[in-house]
Amino acid sequence: MALDGKIQSLETFPMRVCFVAENAWPVIANKADTAFGGMETQAWAFARSLHESGFCDVSFAVSSPETFESRDVGGIHVCNRRAYFEHLRRSVSRHCLIQYSWPPLTIRQWDNSLLWQIPLLTVSKPFRATDAEQKSVSRFYQALPADVVIAFGVSSLTTAIIEAAQSSGKRTIISCASNYDLRSEYQPGSSYINTYEDVGGVLARGLVAADQVFVQTPWQKELAATNLNLSTELLPNPIDDRWRLWAAQREQLLATLLNQYPQLLNPFVLWTGRTERFHKRPEMAFDVARRLSHHQFVMVLNVTSPEYEAELEEKRPANVLVLKPLPHPQFVALMSRATAFLSTGSRQYEGFPNVFLQAGTLGVPVVSADCDFGILSMSGIGRSFDDSVPRMAEFLNEICTSDRFRLAMTEGVAERTQQLFGSKAVANCLWNLLTDFRSENPKRSHQAETSE
Repeated sequence: MALDGKIQSLETFPMRVCFVAENAWPVIANKADTAFGGMETQAWAFARSLHESGFCDVSFAVSSPETFESRDVGGIHVCNRRAYFEHLRRSVSRHCLIQYSWPPLTIRQWDNSLLWQIPLLTVSKPFRATDAEQKSVSRFYQALPADVVIAFGVSSLTTAIIEAAQSSGKRTIISCASNYDLRSEYQPGSSYINTYEDVGGVLARGLVAADQVFVQTPWQKELAATNLNLSTELLPNPIDDRWRLWAAQREQLLATLLNQYPQLLNPFVLWTGRTERFHKRPEMAFDVARRLSHHQFVMVLNVTSPEYEAELEEKRPANVLVLKPLPHPQFVALMSRATAFLSTGSRQYEGFPNVFLQAGTLGVPVVSADCDFGILSMSGIGRSFDDSVPRMAEFLNEICTSDRFRLAMTEGVAERTQQLFGSKAVANCLWNLLTDFRSENPKRSHQAETSE
C-alpha cells in the first residue's frame, strides 16, 4: 500500500476530527492501574500523528473514572464522558460474578472496596434506569465539538456513538481494531451473541450506519467484503515516534523495576497480554517456556479475570516472571531490553498488533504463534508458525543463543519499519482519506465492489 500522495490543504478542507476510544485514558496519561490494549494504543497514536501533521483540529473522547471534564494533552483536547456508576459496575465485576439467576452476585475474589461498592450499587439501582444511561451516552456524543467522529472497534457502544454523532449532523467512521470486528455473524437482525456479549444485529447496525469503515490490513479488507459485503478503506497503524525516546531513556524509566527484579538485567523473552484464554492465550506461552527452561521469560499480564490469573499462577513455569501492567513508556523501555518478543495471539481476534511495530522499531525479533498480517514478513522482524509450539521454541532458542542469527534478523529492520509505517506517512494517508471522504456525498455505498 502506497502511503504517499498529494496532501489537501487545511484552508481548503477545514475539519474538526474527534477520535473515540473510551478506555484509552491510561494510554494517554501513561497510567498502569487500568488494563488497556492495542486498540487504545492505536487510537491515541492516530490522534497524535494527525495532530502533529497540523492538517486539522484534533480531539479525543474517553470515559475515565477520574472526574475531569476535559484536559489538554500535548495540544489535543481530551473530553471525558464521566460515567461513575458504569465504572463502579466494572470494578465490582472484576471481583464478582453478576448474573440474573440466583444468587445474583457471587464473590470470586475479595477486595475491601467491595464493602462500599456493592451497597452503593444496590441502593442506587432504582434510580439508574438503563434508558437514562443510554440517553446520557447519546447526549455526550451529540454535543462533541467535531465534524468527523472516528470510533475504534466494533461494539454495541460504538453503534450508540455512531448513531448519536449522526443525529447531530456529524460524519462518522468506524476504525476496526481486530479481525473479530468483521465476523460473518454481524448481520442486520442477527441474534448472534459474541464473546464480548454484544448482539450481532446491533453491531451490524453500526457498521451499516457509519459513513466509512477503516481496516488495518488487506486481510481485514477481504473479510469485510466477503463476510459483510462492506466496502472499506485500508489504513495501517502508525509508529509512535516516542518509542525510540523511551528506549533511549530505559535505564531511567526502569530503575525501580530493575532494583525490584534484578533478573531483568539478564537476557529475557518478553510476552504481554490480557488474562484471556481465547485471544492472547498465555498458557501457550507457558508451553513454549517449558521447552526452553534455560531461558528467562517475562510476562506483563493485564488482569481481566482474577480467577484465570490464579489458575495461571498455579501453572506458571519456574523460568517465567509475571509483572503487573506497566505505564506505556516503561513497557516500551522494557521491550527494548528484551532478546525477543513472543506473541501467542489468535489470528481470529488479533488485528494489527502494535507490539509488532514496537519490536520492528526497536530491533527486537518477534516469534508469533499465528499472526503475521504482512507486518512481520514485510519488515523482516519475525515469523509466524501456525500455532506450532515446537517450531516456535526451536526458532526462539536460535534467536536467544546465536548473536549472529539475531543480528541478521534485525539488520535494517528499523529503517524498513519506518518506511512502511512511519507516523508522517500514515498521517498523510489518513488525511487524504478524510478529505476525500469529506468531499463525498454524506452517505457512502456500503456494498463492496464486485467485478462483473
